[in-house]
Amino acid sequence: MAIKRQGYGTILFNSPFDPKKDKKLGHEHFSFIKPDDLIVLTTRPPLDDQNHGDKKRVNESSTHLEEQVFAEFQKYLAICARSHVQLTPAVGANFERFDLKFYQHKNARLKSYRAHRESHSIKTPEDSEFAIGFFLRTPSIPVYGCGLLACFGMGGWETLIWNRIVRTRFPDWVSRPSFVISQFDMKGLPDHPPTLAFADKIKVDILLEHKIVG
Repeated sequence: MAIKRQGYGTILFNSPFDPKKDKKLGHEHFSFIKPDDLIVLTTRPPLDDQNHGDKKRVNESSTHLEEQVFAEFQKYLAICARSHVQLTPAVGANFERFDLKFYQHKNARLKSYRAHRESHSIKTPEDSEFAIGFFLRTPSIPVYGCGLLACFGMGGWETLIWNRIVRTRFPDWVSRPSFVISQFDMKGLPDHPPTLAFADKIKVDILLEHKIVG
């Protein structure tokens, strides 16, 4: 972000919402957000965690801001939970990995995938360690009008590596509205690396790049 001369604003705490004791934060709590701001999200958005039944899940904050961020994501992701991601037909109708399933134990590698309108999934090899990275940069989100940049994998380790890859290899994406899906191989990674420098040698394949207009 510094390369693109985007100034730092503040951290937004997205605390888990407890309906028994918490009150939802409305629009008035985020009035400081301006149309020329950019919200940066570096974790997976829990669009469907509450209803998907996965053992590993992220809790929603149920704030007004989060609802608008989710509304923007839902233009591209029909389903987004820890074990399952499905694209919207508008984005992935012709993409062979329209529907993706992920392992939940040990790591978040890709388990299987299928194309739109296909009933059978293709399983990845048992010894494969392929991870999927998602990147979304949109000009504005509903109500607030500010930009959104989201960069995440399906697990913590995958997300750290993918963010490093985007920062070092694709810095121009920050200012280019698009929705991107990548695949990278997690096999043979060091057990206890002191830095993320090892990620610079990981081979990355861009599977889908959907340009966003408007």
